[in-house]
Amino acid sequence: MPSDLAKKKAAKKKEAAKARQRPKKGHEENGDAVTEPQVTEEKNEEANGREATEVGLLTKELEDFEMKKAAARAVTGVLASHPNSTDVHIINLSLTFHGQELLSDTKLELNLGRHYGLIGLNGIGKFMLLSAIGKREVLIPEHIDIYHLTREMPPSEKTPLQCVMEVDTELAMLEREAERLAHEDAECEKLMELYERLEELDADKAEMRASRILHGLGFTPAMQSKKLKDFSGGW
Repeated sequence: MPSDLAKKKAAKKKEAAKARQRPKKGHEENGDAVTEPQVTEEKNEEANGREATEVGLLTKELEDFEMKKAAARAVTGVLASHPNSTDVHIINLSLTFHGQELLSDTKLELNLGRHYGLIGLNGIGKFMLLSAIGKREVLIPEHIDIYHLTREMPPSEKTPLQCVMEVDTELAMLEREAERLAHEDAECEKLMELYERLEELDADKAEMRASRILHGLGFTPAMQSKKLKDFSGGW
């Protein structure tokens, strides 16, 4: 069966052919075609741009704050596990922040396939340890991947599936542009180019790829379609 993308592309080709046989939309004034202003789209684009700018500034502030904290942090330790092992054993681990001792000559073990949680009072150094691990200040072999999530997704109407798909910025941008041009006959050729690029990016399988990632993180199909604002803080 043809994909949704292929169906859209075929439909747009038909519309493009019809568009060449009929006069352009709008009315002529002084020899120039006047079309209806897209007020709603412009407002939406302005709002989205303002929101993106605010998020960008906040992200920059958080990154600067993390850099300052990292500069005031000191970590020492010895890798006791084999350098090629998938398990990580650190001995003699010590962690200080602004000269204050948070961990002293302790042991850290991270074994493949296990899930770990840190329990302790506020200010005891839980986040500081995770940050040190995330920045590889703790001696962790390079073949082990690390991703440290430093901030949560804000509560919103979006689903986890939508958030993961939006990480692919090029794909998201092309889909938004294709959606905008889908209502304009004058730019059908450009729309065809966008559909071709989306096919190259395998856009029809983007949702499946995102779902597979979330499944690996423990998200059930029902949770993947649940709104972010409805999740508990633990997620």
